[in-house]
Amino acid sequence: MIYAKLNQLQAYWGSGTVILNQAGNWFNVTPESPFSRFKSVGYCRLPSTRNEDGLVGLFIGKALTEVEKIQSQMVSTLHSILGGKQEHLVCFDSVTSINANTTEVVVYVLQRSATGATQRIPAGDLTSALTSANIANQLKNQMCVTNVISKVAFSSSQLSLYLDKPPAGISPVLWEQAKQENPDPGKLIPVPLVGFKAISERLRSQKDQSEAHLARVELIGKEIEDIKGTQTTTVNRLQLLKRRHLDLSHRVLQVMVDVEVQKKVGFSLLPEEEHLRVQLESIHQELNAPNQFKGRLSEMLSLIRMQSLNDTSSSYNCEMDNVTLQSLHSHIGRQQQGISHLLQVVRDDLAHLEIIRQGLTDKQTTTT
Repeated sequence: MIYAKLNQLQAYWGSGTVILNQAGNWFNVTPESPFSRFKSVGYCRLPSTRNEDGLVGLFIGKALTEVEKIQSQMVSTLHSILGGKQEHLVCFDSVTSINANTTEVVVYVLQRSATGATQRIPAGDLTSALTSANIANQLKNQMCVTNVISKVAFSSSQLSLYLDKPPAGISPVLWEQAKQENPDPGKLIPVPLVGFKAISERLRSQKDQSEAHLARVELIGKEIEDIKGTQTTTVNRLQLLKRRHLDLSHRVLQVMVDVEVQKKVGFSLLPEEEHLRVQLESIHQELNAPNQFKGRLSEMLSLIRMQSLNDTSSSYNCEMDNVTLQSLHSHIGRQQQGISHLLQVVRDDLAHLEIIRQGLTDKQTTTT
């Protein structure tokens, strides 16, 4: 009974021998047999390339690092195997690791016409040439090529034929469930995973793909940081240019005022200018009023000085976190900017009034 259970367990993982009857008829259990239980269904991305793209996959029995080292040599070897014609140019499209000892190299061949125009050899024609007996043996001996496939999208009839018939070792119920649970039938296709080896390779492929995604995310993160640094530099440059533009605008305005004053010497004031003079004098009086802006600024400065003296003489220590300090510094900075701007406006208005007063005095002197 124990041996029977052990044999049954061995058959579950797709190994061993099954005796059919007392006559001694038997057969070997494989992962594809109905007795094997280690089976599943995964999903692979459907190819989207056309026959005109000319892409052909070569499965090479070497590790990815070895293939990358001899990639240029493989191009010349493949060109020589295909006949070494001058009008043919062999190009590598991608190099992907399948497992520890297998690498897929996707290639295409450009054909140059007598007029100099180039076009790709169709994938079907290139696959037929590479799978011929003579070239296939050369590929196997010189480049360790184990398989050649055409990277062409399935037609609707081919796809229906593949999906309608479950693969060997996969129950129809499991296959039908995989088709119904396909997250994207337009881009993904169910594929059987039979035995420990297939599942292990699937996990390794997923791990490699995840590592490639993480590496790409890190690269994108570095590019984003570089862009942020460039943006900060650009913003600082824009602020500098804005301040320079404002300064130049004030200088231009001052020049315009001087020119206008020189032009108006000896002429009486226009109604608009008289109205502007009255407004400026009113603003000047309002600014110099005891209870207005100038008085308030003096009062604020006195309060600040008193507060500073009180804080210096007081033994009370106030501790604030960095966020509060930054907020306080920002608020005080904005107040200081506002006060500076207000003082500058007052100085500019006083300067303009002085220019107008000088112009009026010159005019009165000329008239006299």
